Amino acid sequence: MKGKKAITLFLIITFILSGICYYIRIAGGESAAGMTSILMFCPAIAAFIVQIVYYHGVKILGWCRCKFIYIAAAVLIPFLYLGLSYGAFWITAGRMFNGSLFTDSVGTLLLLIPSSLLTAAGEEIGWRGFLLPKMAEVWHVKTAFLLSGLIWAVWHFPLMIAGLYQADTPVWYQLPVFTIEILAVAAILGILRLKSQSVWPAILLHAAHNYFDQIIFSPLTGNGISHYFVGETGIITAAFACLIAFLLIKRTAITKVS
Repeated sequence: MKGKKAITLFLIITFILSGICYYIRIAGGESAAGMTSILMFCPAIAAFIVQIVYYHGVKILGWCRCKFIYIAAAVLIPFLYLGLSYGAFWITAGRMFNGSLFTDSVGTLLLLIPSSLLTAAGEEIGWRGFLLPKMAEVWHVKTAFLLSGLIWAVWHFPLMIAGLYQADTPVWYQLPVFTIEILAVAAILGILRLKSQSVWPAILLHAAHNYFDQIIFSPLTGNGISHYFVGETGIITAAFACLIAFLLIKRTAITKVS
């Protein structure tokens, strides 16, 4: 019973704080663009509050070491599904590989790594550090994957509907494709979180996904129709992410964590 109450409180706090951030970001336009980074810490803040209220003195967020194989998987898996999807698109579409990175500065590329890790941690401490394991205690693990993934997807919707995130495809296309991809990535993140019993692989995978997609592969790709096929609203990327998630679920014995 405490688990359900904790989950409910977490979701209430997360969406209230996020709602405030959404309002400021949407109403403020580009002058409030920095609010997006603050938004990403709302799940972490909610998780910390719930831990104090219901689990004071109990380690529940996965702050522990794990085997190196999970760290390696966290970096390699997003490189795999993003690399395969972008590579397939470059080959089939033709003239879509433009060879231009996000920046020509190696120093800037390196500085963006800790930035990606920090913002990813803001989300993952909440979504996979707290929410997924608690849902897995209350419901079946695969149900927890589905529910937490759907919540994570819906959490992104306000900015997408407002045209401030992934705005290169129409809403009627981007929302369902994005949701499918998010569900697949959430399952991959969930498997690493539960098998490693640590939140660090989830943080690293989330950061690697954002970094490879937004900093490496997307800038290398020509504009136009690419967002329909690759990236977070791309049907090819969604398909590869679903394939990897399916293979991992089929081959992995998933257990609950406390």
